[in-house]
Amino acid sequence: MNRKNISKSKPFPLIEVENRYIIFNAIKNMPGIRYMELKRLTGLSYGTLTYHLTRLEREGRIRIVRSARKSRYYTSDVDDSQADIIECIRSRTCKGILAMILEHGTVTLDALARTLNKAKTTIKYHIDMLKARGIIEGERIGRYIFYHVRDEIILNRIRDALLTS
Repeated sequence: MNRKNISKSKPFPLIEVENRYIIFNAIKNMPGIRYMELKRLTGLSYGTLTYHLTRLEREGRIRIVRSARKSRYYTSDVDDSQADIIECIRSRTCKGILAMILEHGTVTLDALARTLNKAKTTIKYHIDMLKARGIIEGERIGRYIFYHVRDEIILNRIRDALLTS
């Protein structure tokens, strides 16, 4: 890899090991990347990739968000709220839901199912996930529930994340 392209304004000292440099840049360019995506992208073996990820985490350059079924990798400057939004946007259905909410302000389950061409149960699953993470909330008016982004800070983070994805 050509070392001339390295930015001088990094918050951490230069990464000397080329494999760690490649892994760090992949995580920086694709926040929320999963292990197998990272392995495929870098072409490294399981052991080598695991070793360098562990070193990067110990050095404080990356953070790993682990859940029951998967781990996602982020640079250390990404907080929990941003990580939740990024993870949701990596799902096409969640991304579509958030894009419609941004466009219309509030939406119903019926409108989402019709526009995204998905079953209501699928949409409801993703809505429940977004609600559990505190990204959106619903307000019942009559027989419909209108979903909207919880607050302005989250709304701005979603806009930024959608623009970069």
